[in-house]
Formats: sequence, structure tokens, C-alpha cells
Amino acid sequence: MIVSTDKFTWGQLDAEASSRREQPSFHIFAEGAHSDVRGQIYNLGAGEMLSLPHDRWPRHVFVLTGLAGTADVEVAGRTLSLVALSQLLVLPGVPCRVKAHSGASFQLLSFLSTTPLARSDD
Repeated sequence: MIVSTDKFTWGQLDAEASSRREQPSFHIFAEGAHSDVRGQIYNLGAGEMLSLPHDRWPRHVFVLTGLAGTADVEVAGRTLSLVALSQLLVLPGVPCRVKAHSGASFQLLSFLSTTPLARSDD
């Protein structure tokens, strides 16, 4: 179950991913005042892949957190294993590909990365 109000969103993500296994992906939050912050659950079957960054999100930071199953993540010339409770931060513009070994579920959070404002000593 996901509980969402205008002040917070709470969810037991592993249970939610399991109960929605027939859905390849679904948002846990994405709309409203914080539209530059998105949360989505992906349920991938064996051999299915997801590539980042999506063309529409070239300036986003991505945080992937494993919920269930096993997937390989190819990023910056390395292959890492994404399993339950493992987490990966991917900086803007860095290509990343997730490939499931078996039924794998993971959370993908994305945040718009902005250029820091120049500091003035005046």
C-alpha cells in the first residue's frame, strides 16, 4: 500500500512491487509541486532491460535501489549486481543499462540536477 498526501508519500515498496508484478512499471510519486522529482518501480522479467538516461531526462540524477530479484547494471565500464537493498547513484548524462537475470524489481528515483548559482563575495 502507498499512502500519499500533500505533505508526504509512504510505501512498503517490496510488497507494492510484488502485488503489482503484472505491471512492468508504475509511479509511486510524480505529479504535483515536485514534478522534477519522480519515483517509479520497475518490474523486469528475465532478460528485460532498461537504459538510462532517457532522452527526456539528460540532466537528471538517478538513484536505483534493488527491491527483489537480481539484475546486472552496466555503468562507466563496470558491471554491478543490483539485488535487494543495493543502491546505485548515477550522475547526469552517464549511460546506464539494467538487465534482469530473473524477475527483478527496483525503485528508480530521479531528480533534476541544476547548475549551482555563482557565489558573490560582495
